[in-house]
Amino acid sequence: MLEHFSDLFNPKTIIHLGGMGLLMAVVFAETGLMVGIIFPGDSLLFTAGLLTSVGVLQLPFYAVAGLIALAAFLGDQSGYWIGWRAGKALFQRPKSFFFRPEYIQLTREYYQKYGAGILILGKFLPIVRTFAPLLAGVIEMTYRHFLIVSLIGAVAWPSVLVTAGYFLGNIPWVQTYYEWIIVGMVVVTTGPIIWRIIRESRQKVQISS
Repeated sequence: MLEHFSDLFNPKTIIHLGGMGLLMAVVFAETGLMVGIIFPGDSLLFTAGLLTSVGVLQLPFYAVAGLIALAAFLGDQSGYWIGWRAGKALFQRPKSFFFRPEYIQLTREYYQKYGAGILILGKFLPIVRTFAPLLAGVIEMTYRHFLIVSLIGAVAWPSVLVTAGYFLGNIPWVQTYYEWIIVGMVVVTTGPIIWRIIRESRQKVQISS
């Protein structure tokens, strides 16, 4: 039972409430549907590993990681084709907060600078993992290339975080300070993005003034 609506976004609640099925659905939503940006991806995967180690998820940790990888891979494909078919129309909306024409150019520059590797590294960053597949479709990245890099990123993300949660979950102090570890993960993963947004906003204000 949920005592508060916010509990729905708690990693432990998600897993206890819906098990592996809901876990995969959330991962798919975060990587393949724009609404997925609200879900706690990194902390959810770490928690999945931890709860596997104590028997809440009664599967081998590599099976848990594999199923999450499958959900992330399918989510990527969904995001790509949404971007391919409807992305340009979305980004042409002049007053949209998320979908601005300049984002397409910015994404092109990112891909030119970092290559398709942004789809691998971006899996470990909130927001980026939600929009990178979508924008790959918008800029019409070759699907064969996208497919390969998407597969690598989808496997690497849960392989690292689920494995870390599984083996660290057996350490007593990790279980004791679990909530603080999750907070720390959120800060580490979102901090650079938030800082960049603030910095770019300040630069725009200075230029306009």
